[in-house]
Amino acid sequence: HSATIAPVWAALLTGNPEPVARARMDRIGLAEFFAPGQGAFGCEAESRPELIAIARGKAGNWPAERTVAVGDTTNDVTGAHEAGIRVVGFGTDLADADAVIDRMSELPSTLERLSAAL
Repeated sequence: HSATIAPVWAALLTGNPEPVARARMDRIGLAEFFAPGQGAFGCEAESRPELIAIARGKAGNWPAERTVAVGDTTNDVTGAHEAGIRVVGFGTDLADADAVIDRMSELPSTLERLSAAL
């Protein structure tokens, strides 16, 4: 028996301007995961909850209950919860996150666990 995860939609969400963010994702080999025209960027809003709402809107009002942020700061965790979504904390000192991981290789199983809890 293998578990099945609902299709995943990934959006780049950052306080950086879009050209900078996309260049960085390209440089580290993650650009293919973030479609053009999706996500939200620092030039669109200053608050994380607003950026999350913008990104969900661009994705056809993606449901909040199926949205999970991944962040590495307490502001990321707080902003996600203020936006009504769950968040996976990456790193230490993020005890308020819905789950915490130390390595990105842990992310798929963590997302599967959060998805199963729906």
